[in-house]
Amino acid sequence: MTECRVCGDEEATYRGVQRQTMCEACRKGTPAKVGRAAFESQYWEGKAEEVPLSTRREFYSDYLTSTYTMRAYIKATRVG
Repeated sequence: MTECRVCGDEEATYRGVQRQTMCEACRKGTPAKVGRAAFESQYWEGKAEEVPLSTRREFYSDYLTSTYTMRAYIKATRVG
């Protein structure tokens, strides 16, 4: 049995475009996601090594389950 990473629905399958296991309803509301390397490069502006690994993992996990594109996620979550 596979659960949706967003809502927990047990009728989920892996969605390559979203890069995670999701149900059909969550898939429709979640845009395609970039891979972790691209995320870290863009989000941390090339300074990911200065950010604790646990923090980087948490932000990437949050991004994957968000309804934001990469650009919108940066705008919504970054200060300044």
